[in-house]
Amino acid sequence: MNAQLELFEGFGAPVVPDFSGGINIGVRERSSVLAKAGAQYLGCDYTLNPYVGCGFGCSYCYAAFFVADEKMREDWGRWVDVKTDAERQIAKADLKGAKILMSSATDPYQPLEAKVGLTRRIVELLSEPKRQPLLRVQTRSPIVVRDIDLFKRFESIRVNMSITTDSEEIRKKFEPGCASIERRFEAISQVAAAGIPIGISVCPTLPIKDPDAFGKRISALNPSMVFTGMFHQAKRDFQASTRQPAIDLAKEYGWNENEYWNTVQILRKHLPDLRA
Repeated sequence: MNAQLELFEGFGAPVVPDFSGGINIGVRERSSVLAKAGAQYLGCDYTLNPYVGCGFGCSYCYAAFFVADEKMREDWGRWVDVKTDAERQIAKADLKGAKILMSSATDPYQPLEAKVGLTRRIVELLSEPKRQPLLRVQTRSPIVVRDIDLFKRFESIRVNMSITTDSEEIRKKFEPGCASIERRFEAISQVAAAGIPIGISVCPTLPIKDPDAFGKRISALNPSMVFTGMFHQAKRDFQASTRQPAIDLAKEYGWNENEYWNTVQILRKHLPDLRA
């Protein structure tokens, strides 16, 4: 992994990332951007990950467990690698009508995307009628509103926003590198106002101070899908699992399976189709 990246070959104009955030930027020159999707991805044919690693570095992120290098797992959130061959792969792939989830192991709109623009170029390629898939976007970033113009080109699309709690105190503890709750609600409201179908991911569900009010607020967005999920721990290596810092924080807040299911029942008063 390169400690500094000054030029992304094949991306058009050179891009010089800002390293003030302390994130190490590297490249993956031959890393696959598409992967066959597992059954857990709601019937998707492929997952699409433009980056390896994620600058958000959420305390619970399961994707760290897919990294073979132990030091890189420990440093999750402090490095991101860019898949420099991504555009060529998308341009060659036969994706017409395929159901694609972007992304499963990184955030396609993490802070680096604002400077690199790789996700936008991928979405633009996918929006061409000759290869247009059924696209599902998963993010927790307000940067997603930048690409509303491209989303409008798709015949089938949904943009899912992760909003995992109603409490800024909780948010800062579990996911301090992410945008505030208000900014996420504002962003997904803009996407919905543009006529683009949306979903809300309350997953993993963090402690929620007022689930009744939270459920009402989500319902007011008229999302086509809302889903929740509790932390889980894998039984073997390289399997999706909640990271230990989040497990420890959950214990501090008394957050457990019983509290989770009590919260789900309250949310369902306003979100009867909630998937848990």
